[in-house]
Amino acid sequence: MNPRRMWWCLPALLVACGPASEAPAVVDELTGQLLEPATTSFDMHRLLEDTDITGGQTITTAQVQQFLQQKGSYLAGYTDPAWNKTAAALIVEQSKASGISPLYMLARIQTESSLVTSGTSTNLAKATGCGCPDSGGCSTSYAGFGKQVECSAKKLRGYLTDLDAGRATVSGWKVNVSKSTSDPCTVKPVNKATAALYTYTPWVGAYATQCGRTTVGGSSLVALKFSQFKAEYNWGASTSTACYSGTVDGDVKAGGCVQSSSDGVWRQCVNGEFTAGTTAKPTTCTISYPWCGSVTLGRSVPTRTCVQSRSTAAWQQCGAEGAWLSAPNAESAGGGPAGSCYATYAL
Repeated sequence: MNPRRMWWCLPALLVACGPASEAPAVVDELTGQLLEPATTSFDMHRLLEDTDITGGQTITTAQVQQFLQQKGSYLAGYTDPAWNKTAAALIVEQSKASGISPLYMLARIQTESSLVTSGTSTNLAKATGCGCPDSGGCSTSYAGFGKQVECSAKKLRGYLTDLDAGRATVSGWKVNVSKSTSDPCTVKPVNKATAALYTYTPWVGAYATQCGRTTVGGSSLVALKFSQFKAEYNWGASTSTACYSGTVDGDVKAGGCVQSSSDGVWRQCVNGEFTAGTTAKPTTCTISYPWCGSVTLGRSVPTRTCVQSRSTAAWQQCGAEGAWLSAPNAESAGGGPAGSCYATYAL
């Protein structure tokens, strides 16, 4: 025995010798994601309130974008090519279209794919687990981030519609009616939110007090993530009327207009949200970020694009109002006065 450690073994201290062992990581049997220690417990009969599922209608795209950036999420910089919309916009728009809370959707995404806190695109095609039964495999009909969010929101709305009408959901869940989960445990949902959650994921999981399952996150993990995400950000009615723009790579003030780098369409910031878009620039723009015409390239390029001039060899960057700004360090630093280079064109 190492004499320097003998004092650890004195009987009077009543402590164990040797280094403390860490609990082994637990992998979710359903999703393959690592489960965190179950330090928080929920009532399996009342996982969330109805308003937790259907509220959050004042949450904006800018808030979700900021939250994703705060969490270091891959989704913070992702635009779905099939929709030409950012992940934040899809989460907010598709959730609200079905009367579902964007905050709940964030919790669902994290439970199924860990994408809210992951810096990689792993599991992007099955972000919400929609169309991915416990028996294995995912339907290609719902592959892709936008389709996953849309599918998840619509399915949950369908469950709530049945419950609102006093009917059981498609898999037999109903308020105040006992039913067995896949854990298995007998659950009697006291509200529609809980019945809907078990319809989507028929497992109690590791974060409810009564069931005892430790190797599946289940519906109790959705409740845990919702509770955590709700506490980690101020989701109250936004006092900011600015809009986050991936094209500008920053906030655009109310009334500002952006010609999207993805499709060339103009969108205006109104009350914290961008309008659907038009091919013509709106006439009420307080500031605009158009594409800039480049003589060197012989075409127009999106804002933030960096080009080395053919006539002077100087670097310039496309900025607000279509002005070319001097950017002498664009090639070495990867950006200029308008931010990081959207694209770089050297001679």
